[in-house]
Formats: sequence, structure tokens, C-alpha cells
Amino acid sequence: MEYFRQRYHEYLNENGPVEIAGFTWENADVFEKMTTGLNGEKGDYEATFTVFVQDQIQLAKERAREFLEETQCLDRFRALSARKQNGQVLPFVGAGMSIASGYRPWGAFLLSLLGDAPHIRADVEAMLGRSEYEEAAQLVHDTLQSHVLAEEIANQLGRHRPKTAGPVCLLPRLFPNEVLTTNFDYVLTHVYHRAELPFAYEFCGMRLREARQRIGNDPHCLLRLHGEADASEGRVLTRNEYDAAYNGGVTLTNILGALIGTRSLLFMGASLQSDRTHAALRDIRAENADAPVRHYAFLPLPADNERAARRAFLAEAEIHPIYYPADDHDQYIEDLLLTLMGGGLDD
Repeated sequence: MEYFRQRYHEYLNENGPVEIAGFTWENADVFEKMTTGLNGEKGDYEATFTVFVQDQIQLAKERAREFLEETQCLDRFRALSARKQNGQVLPFVGAGMSIASGYRPWGAFLLSLLGDAPHIRADVEAMLGRSEYEEAAQLVHDTLQSHVLAEEIANQLGRHRPKTAGPVCLLPRLFPNEVLTTNFDYVLTHVYHRAELPFAYEFCGMRLREARQRIGNDPHCLLRLHGEADASEGRVLTRNEYDAAYNGGVTLTNILGALIGTRSLLFMGASLQSDRTHAALRDIRAENADAPVRHYAFLPLPADNERAARRAFLAEAEIHPIYYPADDHDQYIEDLLLTLMGGGLDD
């Protein structure tokens, strides 16, 4: 699995370079060249890499079991794993999954735009502290003007930024069909393209209304709930844009309900605060109170005195948290994804 290639080279290079007659080569390069056959076959280099990958996956499973037991989420993860093996899990990718690729969380992104508008910084920070993301975005929009905000979004989040890193790069191996995201950036587009599994379609913003009908024959699609960085049309960011997008009887509730069906959402890199996604899922749960579909979320473990309230809030939307320690998000999410990829925990 190419995800581990660089890590494999670092492992081979741990003991320093090979030096002969004043020339220096990295151990990984020497090993690869010395074990490559005349016809280009990699031999022992690739065989050793395969073993290395298997060892990494086994270590990930062991770490996952340990922290899932500590957070009392082991049985919940097993339920998620069973649904994943049955093809009943739809990934929902939030901004946290793009941080390893060099992108800011959404609140930090808005604050980064205020170099020319320092007079509203305190107000924006206060709104973000109250989880009023739409209102904060509206204030930034109105202060900077729409074309300036569009330029900043395109500059910082546009398709021209090709870097991808972190556990988001594992998603093509796990989820070859629909992927939901609220992100404007193109990390998922680049990741799936490099995995030679490019999306057949990308539905953005208001075009999601037609997605359910069009993806029946080719479900490998990226569903961008809020639009994309390089196009203002269909973007859903500010309070006014939300109100414009969801009107005339079309709501995020019925769009999400149609896309999800009977599948479970798996939230990754999403803060899951009091926002429209939570509200939409809360409404869907109310409409299906007799047999609601369970959803899951990989989330950092809250403080002990906050855990009960957090669980109650998520339960309103039928979201069930799978907690990991908060000290290393990327490592623990990688462990969880590799465990899912490996068929779940070994009993």
C-alpha cells in the first residue's frame, strides 16, 4: 500500500547511509536497486515492503483496541465495522481531515482573512466561540465584500494546491463510492485521483438536489454540501447563502435524507457542533423515530465532566461517538481507518 512507502523508506534508512569511496547512498535506494531483477521486478524489496505494511496494520489494530477499550467504545466500533463490511457506511469528511495537508480549520481560516479588517476580529472570535459559524462568515463577507472573500477562498483552498497528506489518503481504499464533505478544498479530489479512482461526478451546493437521480448508475461521486473553492456559484457559507440555498421546500434535511437512505454516516474531521448538519440529522431522526439509522463519528475524547453532555447532544441526531485520545488526531484516526480496512478488530 503506497500510503506506507515513505515510512518504509524511513525505516530502511534508520541506520544511516551507505558510504563507499566517498560516495553516499540511502539504504532504501541501495536495497531497492540491489533486489531489482533484470526485467524490473522488485523481488525482496517489495516482499519486505508487504511484510512492513502488514506489521503496520497489525500495530494499528493493537493500538485501536487499547484506546477503544479505554474510552469504552469497543463495541460501538465493532458495530460500525460490521456495517462497513456490509457496504452500509457513507463517509462524511470535515475540515479536520485536511489539516495534515496544510489547511486551517474553518474558524482559523476566517480569522486569517482579517489582516485588512482587524476591527471586526473580536466580534468574529466571539461568534466562533458561540459556534455561530454562518454569522461569523456573514460578517467577514459583508466587511471584505463578496469578490474579495471569493478570491481569498480560491487562493487558500483552490485546486492549484495539490499537496495531500495524513489519514485522508486512506479513504480511497475504504470508500470507493459516494463521499460527503463540507470542505471547499480539493484534498479529496487529489487523493482519489492519485489513487487512480477519480470521482465520476462532483455535485456541489444546490446541484445536490439532482445527485440522487444521477448517481444510480455510477455512485462513485463526491457530494460537496457547501460547494467548492474555485466557484462562488452554489457556494453555501454565509447566513444569506444558506437561506438562499435551502428555500422553496428544499431543505438540507430532505437532501441529506435522500442521499443517506438506510446507510450510516461516519463523520471524520468534523467538529459536530450546533450547526445545520446536526439539525438536519436531528430532524431525520424525528421523522424516523421508530427505527432511526445510527450514525458514527470519530471524535477526540472530551473531558470527563463534559462527556455526558456531549453524548446527549450527539444522540439528538442519532450520532454515536467513537472516541480517541485527543493528543494525536492523525495517528488515532489512521489507526481506526486501518482497522476498518483490515476487516475490524481480531477477536
